[in-house]
Amino acid sequence: MYGDLALQLVTASHRSTLSTTPQLPLPKYALPLILSICLECRQLGTSIQTAAEAHGPVSLSQDRSLVCNLTVQHLSARRNKRCLLAYLQTRVGGIKERWWDAGGGLAYLLTAPATTAAGNGTGEGTASGMETEVPDLRSALSPQEMDFLKGYNNLLLDYKQEFLDVLDLTAGIDRPPGELMVDVRVVRDAGEVVLEGGERVDFRKGERFRLERSGVERLIVQGFLEEV
Repeated sequence: MYGDLALQLVTASHRSTLSTTPQLPLPKYALPLILSICLECRQLGTSIQTAAEAHGPVSLSQDRSLVCNLTVQHLSARRNKRCLLAYLQTRVGGIKERWWDAGGGLAYLLTAPATTAAGNGTGEGTASGMETEVPDLRSALSPQEMDFLKGYNNLLLDYKQEFLDVLDLTAGIDRPPGELMVDVRVVRDAGEVVLEGGERVDFRKGERFRLERSGVERLIVQGFLEEV
């Protein structure tokens, strides 16, 4: 039936936004389903044009059944288009959200695989705390979405350069800093990092440091460090 594929697309997209858990993996771009919807729209357009040309304007004004048939096909094509636009808009919002969650770290966002707790069938994680890797963001995006992400990243980086000596727009604001120094523990290997003062620190999982918050804020946002 007309519109079934579009309904399937927006339903799957809506389900991916129901959870409020941050850093959920973005679902893979539904290219086969989108191509099928576009094909249906082209078929509807061809059917409408063929019927209109075959019967002419006189028949269209007199044959109510024909007008009803053409109207249904036209509305179905418009509905498919709206569903596609809603799907793409949801994807764009998800891409922006993950960029901000990563603190503007594009390289980290495209290379770091996400992890999710293995469930026990009841929606809760297992007692052992096992985690399973899910595909990184790069594998979930279409080429056009990848171009958008890179363009969005460049746009924000250019914009924030004017304020970088006063404020980092990509830093988290959930917990305003209460002190200049912060105790952190490394939860993921980050390797050797050069801080703002020129100090080189090798962040290895399990180690603890007391450093200036401004120098490690980005690593905290990206999930390499956690405050203790």
